[in-house]
Amino acid sequence: MKNYRTFYPIIAIAAISACVTFTACKSGKQAVGAQQSKNSTSPFGNVREAPCAVYDDEQNFAATGIAQGSTAQKGTLHQLALNNAQNLVAMKMQHAVEGEIKNYFENVGANQGNDIDNQTIGGINTIIMGIANNTSESCLMYSDVNDKGNVECYVGIKVSKSQVANAVADNLSKNQKEDIRKRAEDFRKQMQEDLKAYKSE
Repeated sequence: MKNYRTFYPIIAIAAISACVTFTACKSGKQAVGAQQSKNSTSPFGNVREAPCAVYDDEQNFAATGIAQGSTAQKGTLHQLALNNAQNLVAMKMQHAVEGEIKNYFENVGANQGNDIDNQTIGGINTIIMGIANNTSESCLMYSDVNDKGNVECYVGIKVSKSQVANAVADNLSKNQKEDIRKRAEDFRKQMQEDLKAYKSE
C-alpha cells in the first residue's frame, strides 16, 4: 500500500510537469509567430505606397524610379533612379503616341506603306526619348540605411502631355506630304485630348 501512495503522487507531478512544458512551448511558438508577423512588412516599411509615388493624370505622364546601393554612392544612385524613372515614362509615352500615329495615318488615308510608317514612328520615338531624358525630378527621397549599409533612392518625375503632343505634331508637319501636313493642327488638338485620358495600367 505504501508503494501505491508513493506512485500516484509521482504520476501527478509528472503530468503537471508535462502540462507546464507543453504550455510553455506553445506560448514560445506563439511569441515567435507573433514576432515574425510583426516583422513581416512591405518593401517600404509600414507604408503601402512607394516613396515619391506619382501617377498619370490629365496633364502629365508620371513615373517613379528606384535604385539601391551603398551609401557611399548616393550621387550615382540618384542618377540611376532618375534614369529608371525616365525610361519608365518614355515607355508610357511611346505606347500612347504610337497608337495615335497609327490612327492618324488611317484617318487621313495616307497610303505610305510600312517603311515610311516605321520611319515616322522611329523619328517620333527619338523625340520622346529626348523629352524624357531632359526631365528633372519632381521628388527625391532616400530610405534609411539597412543592415548591409545600403540605401534606396526614389525619384518621381512628370512630363507634360501637351509638350509631347506638340513635339509629335511638329515632327509630322515637317516630314509628311502637304495634304497630311494641313491636317497636323487637327491631329495636334485631337492628340492632346486623347492623351488626357491615357493612364497606364
